[in-house]
Amino acid sequence: MKGKIIFKEEQSFVGTWLFYLVIGVCVLATLGAAIPIWLEKETNEGIIGVVIAVVVCFGVIMLFVYSKLYVTIDDKAIYYRYPPFVNSEKKLTQADIKEAYVRKYQPIWEYGGWGYRIRPGKGRAMNIAGNQGLQLILSDGKQLLIGTQKPEAMKQAVRRLKENWGLDG
Repeated sequence: MKGKIIFKEEQSFVGTWLFYLVIGVCVLATLGAAIPIWLEKETNEGIIGVVIAVVVCFGVIMLFVYSKLYVTIDDKAIYYRYPPFVNSEKKLTQADIKEAYVRKYQPIWEYGGWGYRIRPGKGRAMNIAGNQGLQLILSDGKQLLIGTQKPEAMKQAVRRLKENWGLDG
């Protein structure tokens, strides 16, 4: 059971430039697959190409629509989930975390972009947009970066959480 919530954020790809870029690429791919139908007056290959483009694009767009990053910090722990990649809520307590701080990062350079990322030497990243996040160094040495669109509020929440744990803010 969660304690007193001091930070809560829900992020989605819907409305981001990346979401609109994917839609644009899907429209172009579908139109590109449809050109043989218009030029050759209906061919089986053309119809199959359009069906494949529509199905793949629909799947990718649905992945973007249903990918949401949820982060909650209460007075005792940090909670996160990132469906469809991390479906059940994960809880990190003081025993799980060696270091926690909000930082600026380079999503493309450090992690290869946005989304659910695993990068050797950098650990995992879960981000939707932007370039700021909560960097966690876990007790087992693994690293986790959780992106945020509210860096100042998250900094304050991490400071309060550390104070509750009896650590320096």
